[in-house]
Amino acid sequence: MAFYREDEHVHHDLHGHHGHHHHKASDGTTEGRLVLSLIFNLLITLAEVVGGVMSNSLALLSDAVHNLSDASSLGVSWLAMRIARMERTPSHSFGFKRAEVLASLLNTVALIGVGVFLLVEAVRKFLHPDVIAGGVMLSVAVVGLLGNLLTALLLHRDSKENLNVRSAYLHIVMDALSSVGVIVAAIFVMKFRWYWLDPLLTFGVSVYVLRESFPLLKESLHILMQGTPEGVDINALVQHVEEIPEVVNMHHLHIWTTDGRDMFLEAHVTLQDSAKDHTDIVLSQVTSLIQRHFNISHVTLQMEFSCCIGAPLDCGGVNARAV
Repeated sequence: MAFYREDEHVHHDLHGHHGHHHHKASDGTTEGRLVLSLIFNLLITLAEVVGGVMSNSLALLSDAVHNLSDASSLGVSWLAMRIARMERTPSHSFGFKRAEVLASLLNTVALIGVGVFLLVEAVRKFLHPDVIAGGVMLSVAVVGLLGNLLTALLLHRDSKENLNVRSAYLHIVMDALSSVGVIVAAIFVMKFRWYWLDPLLTFGVSVYVLRESFPLLKESLHILMQGTPEGVDINALVQHVEEIPEVVNMHHLHIWTTDGRDMFLEAHVTLQDSAKDHTDIVLSQVTSLIQRHFNISHVTLQMEFSCCIGAPLDCGGVNARAV
């Protein structure tokens, strides 16, 4: 049995050298936006706590708690991005990129906790409504909305490419929606003295928070639990590889991602005996196919000419998981 192994990490880094520096510059810009967003949210939180106490508004206080969770989210996101750029070590050969996914999970769990807390408080306040100072409630809500909109604009672009920033961005967007609701409720409280609108609004915002949080929680857990990256068709990948004339089958296939962006693949590929004199060519062909059609940049393949230990009897089948 002959074994060949090719790790395309070096190949990818050589051809993507220019992009690598661009990515670092982009990370620095993202960090600056996260810091600015953190400052805005701390100021908004302080204003809403003071305004909530003065106006006796649960909606404002709940928005302040939500903003505080936003500030925590942004702080953890910033710390995670710095950790993710740390150099790899012998004990952490994949580096620290998964810190961003851990931060996303922490942020989302915190958001769910806040949502449950607000649900309980909203029900209690709805059954026993209190008098609310609508003018103070309105003024502070407008300030909160403007701050949240500015923060959302700062994070919008990066939220499309970074799971962790997306988690923080989700916090901000939901808080902006909450501020809009508080403004509307404040107007009705001032005009009609509908004090029950305050807890009703809080209840609605809490339900929305919980509904939007679970998909993000599922995605973070999927990565951390070593699930196959979303969008990768395992069966189609194996079929494409096995269509190469020299390939008998592909097995012991593992595909995973460290941070939701970079994907890794390792597998055994059994070849026809006739490929022994040009194994490197077949290796390059299989690697190129995987990278080109499935956007998997880090590919490691072990080429062999007979069944290896642990393979199915026909050396076929798919053993797909993430490691």
